[in-house]
Amino acid sequence: MKLQVTFRLRAFNFLSVAIVLLFCCTVGSGQTATAPDDETGLIDPQGVLRELAQGPLDSLTPKPANRSRAVRLLQAVKRQNTGWNRQEAVYLLALLDNDYALNRDELLKVWHGCVFKEDNTDCDERTAMALIGLYKHGHKEILRPVLAGGRHSDGALSEALGPFYAEQLKRNPRDFVSILATFPPKEQSAICWLGGAEDGGGMPPNDEHKVLANLRAVGRNVANRCARAVRAGDQDADNANSDLPPAEPRKN
Repeated sequence: MKLQVTFRLRAFNFLSVAIVLLFCCTVGSGQTATAPDDETGLIDPQGVLRELAQGPLDSLTPKPANRSRAVRLLQAVKRQNTGWNRQEAVYLLALLDNDYALNRDELLKVWHGCVFKEDNTDCDERTAMALIGLYKHGHKEILRPVLAGGRHSDGALSEALGPFYAEQLKRNPRDFVSILATFPPKEQSAICWLGGAEDGGGMPPNDEHKVLANLRAVGRNVANRCARAVRAGDQDADNANSDLPPAEPRKN
């Protein structure tokens, strides 16, 4: 399989995860967000998100002082929008534990409609990153649906899932393998291949050594199968990158 090595995901990660702490920006500011106080009028969803959002995904710390207002703003975005604006609002409401199951299930419905249809060219890696965000905030039930997406992914979606799979193989190999075992062997290999390929550049040698050691420690057929697929994904990524033309020399 030839991989198209891009840097879209890296740029996306910095832009997408920034929306998560939208309520934190209001603490101590005393400023009014880009929306009416009663949330009865039309709002500018992008303005709301830009004004209120800052900070990385993994440092989310809900603050009771502004949580209620953040929820009202997000509910207004959710009511008045469709597409990705609505998904962002749904995701953030889930992170704030506002109707968590309802909002999580809406994201999963979008995800399943994308990755399980025959033509998945419209799959959006941002939905994958939203689900990964929920998983990283302790919602472990999200892992299986995210792994399931690896069976049908390509392009930018693969670049979103591959690094997450690799990270879990390094940090949580037993959980990963336990969920992996619920898939047929061929699909297990496809999922682990993506982990080995990461975002198309393959695994750094130290990471690959760690992952393979983890899988040896887990042992048994599923872990051994996954280890073979990780090595294959990393090797295929290396081979694809070696076919790229050399970079042009810099001009002085």
